Amino acid sequence: MDRVQIAIIALAAVLIALALFNQPPPPPLTPPQPLPAATTQAPEPGRAPDTGLPPVPSQPGAIAEPDTPRQSIRPVSLVGLENDAVKISVSSLGGRIESIELSQFRDRLGDDAQPVQLVTGSGRATLVSFLGVGDEPLAGLESVEHEITSQGPRHIELRVVRDGVEVTRRISLDETGYGARLELALKNRGSAEVRPLFQLAFYGMERASDAPDHYMNYSVVALAEDGIERTAIRGIESPGFFSGLFGGNGTPGFEIPAPVEWTGIDSQYFLLAGIVENSRDASAYLGPLGRDLGQAVIRYAPIPVPPGTGVERSYRLYMGPKIAKHVAVVSPKLDPATVVGWVWVRPLVDLFAGLLNWTYTNIWGNYGVAIILLTILLRLLTFPLTQRSMKSMKRFSLIAPEMKAIQEKYADDRGKLQEELMKLYKQKGMNPLTAMGGGCIPMLIQMPFMIALYFALQSSIDLRHAPFAFWINDLSAPENLFAIGPVPLRILPLLMGGSMLLQQKLSPTPNADPQQKQMMMMMSVMFIFLFYQFPSGLVLYWFVSNLLGIAQQLFVNRSAPDPA
Repeated sequence: MDRVQIAIIALAAVLIALALFNQPPPPPLTPPQPLPAATTQAPEPGRAPDTGLPPVPSQPGAIAEPDTPRQSIRPVSLVGLENDAVKISVSSLGGRIESIELSQFRDRLGDDAQPVQLVTGSGRATLVSFLGVGDEPLAGLESVEHEITSQGPRHIELRVVRDGVEVTRRISLDETGYGARLELALKNRGSAEVRPLFQLAFYGMERASDAPDHYMNYSVVALAEDGIERTAIRGIESPGFFSGLFGGNGTPGFEIPAPVEWTGIDSQYFLLAGIVENSRDASAYLGPLGRDLGQAVIRYAPIPVPPGTGVERSYRLYMGPKIAKHVAVVSPKLDPATVVGWVWVRPLVDLFAGLLNWTYTNIWGNYGVAIILLTILLRLLTFPLTQRSMKSMKRFSLIAPEMKAIQEKYADDRGKLQEELMKLYKQKGMNPLTAMGGGCIPMLIQMPFMIALYFALQSSIDLRHAPFAFWINDLSAPENLFAIGPVPLRILPLLMGGSMLLQQKLSPTPNADPQQKQMMMMMSVMFIFLFYQFPSGLVLYWFVSNLLGIAQQLFVNRSAPDPA
């Protein structure tokens, strides 16, 4: 769960607390106790470094600390494979993939934009296959120069022999699209049994926020029996602020028992994953390798291979955007990676995403305009509810003097005060819950739609780098007019906060509770800070919705009140 989702949950909690003003707040959640963090040791020359994975027989090879050069022979040659969507670079050093470029996606806005690069560890590669640990013949082969026995525009085959054990690695891209396949074949021509430990490891490093290869919600990920498991790469080895105060060691690595379908690295818009053929025998590990550096490993249990026999393993690979139609072509097992939002809101997420794309394609080729039109549509759909709430609030404001007189008369008798107020409500034909909710009811009505639209904007790669107007050139990211030192000036959140204050000022306040008014004012200020980091498309929705709410409130205020 990212910080924006946490902010939405906190926001919903505040609104519900305001709507139920007399209810005590829920107790805070108790975080789980951290486990001991994994350790990283420097590798021996010619051998794969240790990742600290428990237990020792399950340890995959890994890279060194982020700022330490790889302590192995540099690759003699790099071979490029390419189709219409993906271009990868394979090293003859262990067959590791050094580069993955997505030809149809740009890493930034502007004339200097380059294809999106999925390998984020500079000089460290990703998607490395391991076969052994310890001193057996298979240990460290991923760091040994391989012979290239076959290559073409979309495939490469590499071979290495040690102590009579022959290992062949073959990587092939699909003819089109974002799929590939990795095949490993082992033949034991020696005199002793070997026990290969087939492992596929992915590495990801968090990049600076202004780097072209910085990805939102960058995580190591796996699909297990209980669903998706994710661990954010940012700060994966470093304790958080509060954890550091109490001696915490950061996010620990953890084992995922079989069955595991796939592991990889994913972000808000892109996925790099490897799928095993037999998930029943595959387990996984997600954990740190260094500061802001994580690994995802999927592995089979060691298998004995007597002399004169062999064994093969095959992995289906996906290297591309988290777009359902592209993912489904490679494997339906990857579908959970494209699902966003909580279960109860997913129908609205799919509906909004479809409406945005339909509006963009058929009405106006601008996603900002599509968001505005969708906002108007949502306001029309919720109009009966918000109109009823606003009218009820106005009626309560008309009896505010009578309510105040009762409160002053029975200030020392709580029971009698409630009894007289209920008599007044019944006499006037009003619902007391409206008075308790205050101006929060229209906001609460909008909350499910705001959450669903947030997830729709978050998941739609079509909005990535999609401009709106003027300085707003990316609806999937916060807008920046200019910066004053390190602080960016963002107009939309300020306009949104101002519109909230104006709408609250126009809304009737039947109970005239100064404390509640102060809380509403603080909530508007809090909204500005929360929305300062939100995608500009979501802030645009909320701002336009506030403007429509202001117009509706002015209409209600100027109309005659309904009879009781």
